[in-house]
Amino acid sequence: MHKMQFKQIATLLGKLLGVAGLLFVVYKLTQEYTFTSFLEQFGEVGSILPLLLLINLFSVMLGIFAWQFMLHNYATEFFNYKTAYYYFSKTEIAKYLPGNVFHFVGRQALASSLGINQKDMAKVSLLFSFLLLAATIFASTFFALFADHIPVYILTLMVLSCIIMAVAVYYTYPSLPMKKKIQINLLLLVSISMQGIMLGIIIAVLSKNITIALFFECISIYIISWLIGFATPGASGGLGVREGTFIAIATFLHISITPNIVIFAVLLVRLLNILTDVIMYMSTLMMKNNIKGLKA
Repeated sequence: MHKMQFKQIATLLGKLLGVAGLLFVVYKLTQEYTFTSFLEQFGEVGSILPLLLLINLFSVMLGIFAWQFMLHNYATEFFNYKTAYYYFSKTEIAKYLPGNVFHFVGRQALASSLGINQKDMAKVSLLFSFLLLAATIFASTFFALFADHIPVYILTLMVLSCIIMAVAVYYTYPSLPMKKKIQINLLLLVSISMQGIMLGIIIAVLSKNITIALFFECISIYIISWLIGFATPGASGGLGVREGTFIAIATFLHISITPNIVIFAVLLVRLLNILTDVIMYMSTLMMKNNIKGLKA
């Protein structure tokens, strides 16, 4: 009973944090934009939208590869990438309604279809979250090392976090071979890095004073913001939390990019994320053949 109450409280707090983040983003948006100026800026990036969408699709597909590798460690028989893609895309949409963590609940329900017991499926979800956490810390620190304006004490903490996380990855889940852990973590690291690179490309197109160091700084900040949004239970795909966090960190570090570009970039990445998840979910409606556990 107490455990259930804790989950309910955590979910409620996550939703409230998401709403607060959204209100913060809307406030900043109204401070920096009129409807006309927002549309004008959208027109400036129109030519790169197909590229950004492809990058985002590739990012998610790499994540599915990592998930498939984890599942194979517990499944009783092999299943192909198409099967992993189907179940991942079918359940990923649940992070928006009812909110974060619930997409893992959906995957828990499909465990038997993949020949995995409930206990092992729970391990997969925990491992996926843990290695995703590790990948975000590694990726964010890597890009931060090439930035100019991140304080030394923050960089030191990030490097120490990487060392601690590397040790934790080594000792956690001993049943999973270390080679597989490295492969999975590399896939997730590249996947999450591409999320930050998308934002960096948008800012590079819109900003007149972008530098390589500033480009890397934006990527690093966004990856941290992505992690906070992902880890907030109940928040719909981190909606509001991620955007609010990015704007708050960018403001704290006084990055030399105008606030309207920062706000626009983070909102456009969110729009691309939602569009990608919807496209992938819709694609599962046409997949009926060769899906393990799926009755035609």
